[in-house]
Amino acid sequence: MIAANPLKLPDEVNEGLLAALEANYRMDFAAGVAELEALKPWEDEHPMIPFGGLLIEWWKVTAAVWEEDEDLCAPMLAAAELSLERAEILIDKGDPTGEGHMIKGATLGLLGRWHIKNRRWWKSYTVGKDAKANLNRAIEINPEIYDALAGIGIYDYFVAKLPGIVRWLAFSGQSSDPADGMRVILESIEKGTYTPVGTRAALTLVQLRNELDPLAAQKLVDGLIAEHPHSPFFGSLRLIALYDSNQAEALAEEAQRQADLLAAGHYPKQRTAQVHFAAGLAEFRWMNWEKAEVAYQKAIEESDPTDPFVTWAKLHLGNIKDVRGDRRGARAIYREVEDLLNRWGTERLAERYLKKPFDPKIHQVRLLPDG
Repeated sequence: MIAANPLKLPDEVNEGLLAALEANYRMDFAAGVAELEALKPWEDEHPMIPFGGLLIEWWKVTAAVWEEDEDLCAPMLAAAELSLERAEILIDKGDPTGEGHMIKGATLGLLGRWHIKNRRWWKSYTVGKDAKANLNRAIEINPEIYDALAGIGIYDYFVAKLPGIVRWLAFSGQSSDPADGMRVILESIEKGTYTPVGTRAALTLVQLRNELDPLAAQKLVDGLIAEHPHSPFFGSLRLIALYDSNQAEALAEEAQRQADLLAAGHYPKQRTAQVHFAAGLAEFRWMNWEKAEVAYQKAIEESDPTDPFVTWAKLHLGNIKDVRGDRRGARAIYREVEDLLNRWGTERLAERYLKKPFDPKIHQVRLLPDG
């Protein structure tokens, strides 16, 4: 049973926040900003509104895979500071509905994930513990804030994945079973109001990169796309799931679906690289190297050179050179990719292929490196 308005927000605020989230999912960030702008009169009383601004910046960072570039993350970090500031104000006033603690915990949770991406392990540990404490306090104040369970479950899941000695030293009392965290995540998806879609997307990546279960990931992302068919980000997750489950024909169909959405104007032009990469990826899975090469070249030539799918297209062009026996050409591309901003593991893969040539029999099983 979903709580429709667990924070007792004014109807205009609740509806505006949900509309801003919907705009986020389809990556229409301007529309999301416009929805939040209309809520400015309530911003001082409800930190959910500046947190909505943080989510827009977070989705921008996530979609562009900017996590490891602090300059590009600056707007997101500034939005996090504002979100924390407004949450603290409400907490100081008594936080009658738990909104302040939920927003503080959720904001710290996002920052903890950002610190992990940048290998700041101790910082992610301290921020994460503080996040969980605030989310638990929010639930104590208001048991209907099921959205808070998402951050708690994600925290518990990843702590349970740590080596036993690390968990004993730093996370005494934490469960060693990731399934415990997973149950909490699923409860938040079932009962939450604001976070279920984002949590399902995060869980899709968990299934791909941590559980290594692309079919479970596909089930999740198929549901997301059924609800949000014009979301390029959910489309990108489906590409990974289909590639990893070796569904080449379905991958080609998905590539065509995305090309049609781009042509119809439902995908923004900035997703051109993704669409060409998708076409190349289907051919790459089939080992049709020449057709893959053509599509990857289009991704590079017709898109912003900083686009993450351009980086991936270059990496795969290096792979194709390895398949053809052009080791010198392949190594030159891998060195170029190694110097670019890391996008979902491209740096690690370039390092791997510099040491040992790409072999489709070994390396074509999964698209991304392990989580």
